[in-house]
Amino acid sequence: MNIKAKIAAVAVLAAVAGTLGATQANAAPERSSGSAVVGSAGGPLTFPAYEGEPVRFDFAAFGEPGKSSGRFHVNHLAKDGKLVADFDGRIDCVARAGSLAILTGVIERADIPGLPVNMVGRRVGFSVQDEPRGHDRIGWSWAYGGIEHDVLPCTGPVPFFQTSTGGYLVR
Repeated sequence: MNIKAKIAAVAVLAAVAGTLGATQANAAPERSSGSAVVGSAGGPLTFPAYEGEPVRFDFAAFGEPGKSSGRFHVNHLAKDGKLVADFDGRIDCVARAGSLAILTGVIERADIPGLPVNMVGRRVGFSVQDEPRGHDRIGWSWAYGGIEHDVLPCTGPVPFFQTSTGGYLVR
């Protein structure tokens, strides 16, 4: 992500933190020491069954394994604009090596119309690759294993999806 995009990501963090905090009674997340993953990014999916459907992932995550805090939000719409999934939750692990971070979090609110399973309380995993000269990459655990299964804390997939809008700052 270039410097202008990084500055924009910090501005987005303020908006994301406010938005994420406003959705919860406990307000803004307490910031722990250690790493930080902030920003909002996404783009149209390239998976055959979901080709062209927009997704967006927002993160305000801080800390280190065993001492992490923050929020995440996921939004997925169909091509016609109908909701496929919208959920958010609290971050329970941030692990980082250079510009790559692995995050896990527990879903606290979920609106997934086509899924008969209640997702509240499930742990999901994410990966975020901050690309200094180009579009950042992300990955999410349910892309391969299904959303009905919890992941272990501090585990996530490789960042397989290149974003086309927004960006992340991994520090």
